[in-house]
Amino acid sequence: MVWSLDHLGRPSGREERSDAARNRRVILDTARTLFEGRGVTCVTMEEIARTSGVGKGTLYRRFPHKGYLCQALLDEPTRHLQGQTLELLREPGTSALEKLDVFLDRLVAFTAENLDLLYGGHEPLCGADRLERFSHPAYDWRRSTVLGLLRTSVREGEADDKLDLEYLAAALLAPLDVDLYYYQHRVQGLSVERISRGVRALVPRAG
Repeated sequence: MVWSLDHLGRPSGREERSDAARNRRVILDTARTLFEGRGVTCVTMEEIARTSGVGKGTLYRRFPHKGYLCQALLDEPTRHLQGQTLELLREPGTSALEKLDVFLDRLVAFTAENLDLLYGGHEPLCGADRLERFSHPAYDWRRSTVLGLLRTSVREGEADDKLDLEYLAAALLAPLDVDLYYYQHRVQGLSVERISRGVRALVPRAG
């Protein structure tokens, strides 16, 4: 399953005009520059509108909250991660648990590289219901990938067939929840490498 965030900031149900597409690109380029320079939390929507030269009404119609800008800016790195993962899953001669190890390591790296955007875009993505994150395509894609590799590992005899794979898939992804990751990395000072080792060490092996 491949999914995209490219629809954010685009008109629904009709083709985007060239001037509207240009405004969208300018808004996103401006937001990216400001976010990278000062961090998501320190940048206001008014500043993005002023710097981009786009009216506030236009900005808010396309992106009601700067969290939606964060989500739109995540589209390209998300597509890259999905492409890497598809190549990994097709790789011959690599066991399911080896692929799972690589996938989890890449998820940790993706979270680290895009932490400010993930953290800034987390709230509006989920809305008022914090549980909605677990039905979002981003989580569903991660979960289905992990679960598929776990099931293959059982069939190949790498993992115990008595494992609760549904629960294990969720447990392996729990440390990558953006709030927990942000706390461990930014507040507790855990390195990306340490978090990756810890997550991958949770994968059980047969025998």
